[in-house]
Amino acid sequence: MFHLDHKMSYWLYPRPVSMRLGFTGLSGIVINSMGKSLQSGDVFIFINSTRNQLKLLHQEQGGLVLYSLRISIGRIHSSCFMESPAQISASLNYEELLTMIESAINSPYVRRLQMLARNYK
Repeated sequence: MFHLDHKMSYWLYPRPVSMRLGFTGLSGIVINSMGKSLQSGDVFIFINSTRNQLKLLHQEQGGLVLYSLRISIGRIHSSCFMESPAQISASLNYEELLTMIESAINSPYVRRLQMLARNYK
């Protein structure tokens, strides 16, 4: 329960998504726009237009699980995000997902802002 690992398939929806969407709205995107099935056990990744929020939707044994991440400073970077308007999903592996999240949290821009904030205290 509540686990993600390298054995799973990860699918990035390459267009911005409203983070007001919950289980039902994101499930609709998976089925209708991406043409995937929630019962596959795959993890579906959604990013908002400002790229500071990310949601992961995953079907587990007990039901749907929704992971949410909001970054206070910086942006989530992905080479697959908004690559092609015709693209309906992009396959990622677990390492690429972690790299995408860690690069946003540990970007030079974020470190510089944090350093400036400490200097002004």
